[in-house]
Amino acid sequence: MPRVATRTSGRRSRPLSEDELRRVGGLASRLHSELGQLVRALPDHARGASGMSRHLEVVRNTCQRIVSALQEAPGPGTVTLLPGVKGLRQFIEGLHGCGFDASETDAAAVAVDGFEQLIQELAGSHARLCGRIEVSGVAEEDVVALGEVEARSALYQSAAQVTGRSAEVNVSLYVFRPSPESPGMMERASAFGLIGNWVRPGGMPLVISSGETESTADESEATLLDRAPAKGRTPEALLSEFTTMPLPTVTSRGTARGNLLQIVDPNVSAEGRLVDVVTATRSIHPEVQSDTGRRTLDHIWSLVNCPSKHHVFDVYLHRDMERLYRPSADVQQWNPGLSIAEGDRWATRLPVDLKLQLLGTGALGTRCEAYPRMSELTQTLLDRVGWDAAEFVGFRCEVAWPVWRSGICMSFEYVDGPG
Repeated sequence: MPRVATRTSGRRSRPLSEDELRRVGGLASRLHSELGQLVRALPDHARGASGMSRHLEVVRNTCQRIVSALQEAPGPGTVTLLPGVKGLRQFIEGLHGCGFDASETDAAAVAVDGFEQLIQELAGSHARLCGRIEVSGVAEEDVVALGEVEARSALYQSAAQVTGRSAEVNVSLYVFRPSPESPGMMERASAFGLIGNWVRPGGMPLVISSGETESTADESEATLLDRAPAKGRTPEALLSEFTTMPLPTVTSRGTARGNLLQIVDPNVSAEGRLVDVVTATRSIHPEVQSDTGRRTLDHIWSLVNCPSKHHVFDVYLHRDMERLYRPSADVQQWNPGLSIAEGDRWATRLPVDLKLQLLGTGALGTRCEAYPRMSELTQTLLDRVGWDAAEFVGFRCEVAWPVWRSGICMSFEYVDGPG
């Protein structure tokens, strides 16, 4: 939980219940998103506490608390870092004074109204609410009791019966590096696998989808690892070392939005038994989107489109890139296109416990209990594209019984100046 900025004295506060902590955590996530969106809309010189105070004509302490809260991951402790309701409303009024329209701040204002109501219901004052959070003694990762393993396991069983498909492990692996031949461009190598895949006769087809999850003006077509076009029958799309023999037939085709669909037709003799299928692709695209100015290494998605018992999602960044970004991860409800506005992400976030693990440098030493060959797969992918594993730093999200049709999103916030 983020550090507590406000402490109460005197009589010991009563801890919040788990349900109350969930309410606080949900409201905190909303405030974090709405305030963050407004701060990012300020000029560069007004995003720090001192510059914000001068620009908005709001006391520096209020601005400092907002900036500090936004630097932490959202959770119940966020409300202990933020100023009170009065300070938040002064911040919004300051935005109006420097040209923001009410329509731009209405969502934040409503969130502040909700904050005021929550304070009254749970504590009576901001200071007393902070005290109740402080003595609750619940780690942030334990607050979210919704979406527990039992419920996710039941959803897996139901989804497998509905789709006629299931997998022991769903694997996504991405590796990014700046292009040494083309300044301003970024190269990506990726591998996607369904391990212990089972398809019931008459069930949904086995399709692996990869590529861009948000439409941009700089879409690039994914190719096979040898840079051959990913079109038609493409046996080279398979990583045969990790795919069950006899190898299935793979048909690849691109889509209008730059995505790649790979339709896998297992050998007829494989019906009724578990098979492993792993495919790999590579692509190159600009580091910065020309139409939005956003970094293309922004939100990296791994979609749970097959009911699975485990989901392993690894992202490796070249060491020259890794120092420029601050990573985080969450689970989002999968909507068409996945183009969720940053300020609205609190509304589609699923209450699933998700931890982001730093794997360190290189592909070795990244043992994965769910899929023991994950390190070998990473090294094989890097060898195939001729990249040195020692130059990359890895991050992992691993989920047991992932929510079917959800998207696990690893976000990389650019922190080395304006993008």
